[in-house]
Amino acid sequence: MLRVNNIDYSADNLKTLQAGFQSIDALQALTSATPQRIAVCLEDTFTWLALCFYLRDKQHSVMPLHTDTPIDAAQKSAKQAGCEWLFYHTLSNAIQIPSNTNVPTLTPAKAGLIQMSSGTTGTPKCIERSWHTIATEIESYIAFFTETDDMTPVVACPVTHSYGLICGVMVALARGKAPIIITNINPRFLLKTLQTTERPLLYASPIMLQGIVRLWPADKKLHAIMTSGSIMTQPIFDELRPRIDNMYQQYGCSEAGCISINRQMTRPDDLGEPLPHLAMSAGDDSHNPDEIIVTASSNHGALNRIHTQDLGYLQQSPATGKYHLHFVTRLDDTVIVSGLNVYPQDVENTLLQHPQIDDVVVFKTDDKFAGQRVCARYVAAQSLDPHVIRQWCLTHMAPFQVPSQLQQVDQIERMANGKISRKQVARDFVKDQQAAQQQEIQQHAKA
Repeated sequence: MLRVNNIDYSADNLKTLQAGFQSIDALQALTSATPQRIAVCLEDTFTWLALCFYLRDKQHSVMPLHTDTPIDAAQKSAKQAGCEWLFYHTLSNAIQIPSNTNVPTLTPAKAGLIQMSSGTTGTPKCIERSWHTIATEIESYIAFFTETDDMTPVVACPVTHSYGLICGVMVALARGKAPIIITNINPRFLLKTLQTTERPLLYASPIMLQGIVRLWPADKKLHAIMTSGSIMTQPIFDELRPRIDNMYQQYGCSEAGCISINRQMTRPDDLGEPLPHLAMSAGDDSHNPDEIIVTASSNHGALNRIHTQDLGYLQQSPATGKYHLHFVTRLDDTVIVSGLNVYPQDVENTLLQHPQIDDVVVFKTDDKFAGQRVCARYVAAQSLDPHVIRQWCLTHMAPFQVPSQLQQVDQIERMANGKISRKQVARDFVKDQQAAQQQEIQQHAKA
C-alpha cells in the first residue's frame, strides 16, 4: 500500500489499525449524520494517514497539524477551526476543545480537509475543502498528468499539507501506486531511497531539490521531480535542469488545491496548464500581470471564484499552442517605488548572479519619500560590503530596482513548506534596525 521511510504497510495493516479506532472514546460517537471536525497532530505518519482516511470515509472533517506544533498552538488552531477534539502526538491523548460559535455548522456535504493558509500574506486563516472537491481534484490530476503513470512517488514533503497529502499520497493510491513517504531528515537516506527505487518521482521543495542534486552522482541524472510551494530562482533552475531527466512543477492554493501543472519545465516561472476541472484568468503578458483568479464548480454545481492573491499572466506556448500560466509575485509582495512596480523575484534572480551570494530574499519597507523601498537580506560565505553589492546592482538592473538597504545574514528563514514570509522578514529587519539605532543612542549617551 505505502512505505514510510523503510517500513512497508499493507492494506491489511490499515484495516487493522482503523478497526481499533472504534474503541477510542473521541471516535466512538462519530456518525456521518452529525459530522464533526477533528484536529490531528500525531507523531506516527502511518497512524495519521489511517485516521485521515477513516474520517474521510465517515464524512467528517480533519485538520492536520505538523508534528512539531507546540500543544498550545495546536489547541488554538483547533479551536479557531471549530474542532471538537485534538489528537496530540498519540491516539491516547485526545483533548476536548471548547466550542467556537463563530464557525458555521458542518454538514456531510461540506465535510473535508481543513488547512491553515500559509500566512505569507496577512494572518493565517482556516480553509475547509470538501472531500467531494478533493475527489474531483484527484480525478482531474490523474487524467491530465499521465506522464508519471509508471513512476513511483517519493514524497519528501509534509503529508500534513495538501501538496504532499493529496498530490503525493492520495493521487498515488488512486493510481494503484505505493508511495514512499520520507520523514527521515537525513539527506543521504533520501538519496539512497531514490537510488534504490525504480523510476522515482520526487515530490519536494526547490531548496531540498538543490541539496539532493548536489549530492547526486555526477555521472547520473535524477529520474523525475515535482516541485511546488515556491518558485525556484533562475540560478537554482539552471543548476538543476541538466541533472534531471523529467522536471515538473505544479501550482496551487489552499482554497482550490492543485491549479496547474507544467509537464515539461523550461523556465522556473512557467506554472503550466490549468487542470481540466478549472477555469482561470490572469494578465495578458509579463508587462501587464494581473491577479490569478480560478473558477471551480462547488458541490451543488455553482461556480466558485477563488482569488489567489498571486500576480501572473497567460502566454501561449509555441510548442503546443496552449496557454501556460506564468507566476510573477504575490500581490502583497510587489514593491511600489515612486509609482514603479518592482517584483522581488526579478531582483532576487539578479542578485543570485553575483558570484559570492548564495541565497537572498527581497522585501519591502515603507519610505516617506518613495512610498516603499526595496530591501534585501543575503547569505554569503565571506563578508560582503553592502555598498559594493549596491554598486554591482546598478550595472545589472534599473536604479529603482536596486535595494536601498542590504543586510548580510547567516541564513534565510523559511517555513516548514519551504516558503518565505516576506512580511515576517520585513518585520524582523525593521526590529534589527530599531535595535541598532537604540544601541547607537545608548553609546552616544555614555560618551
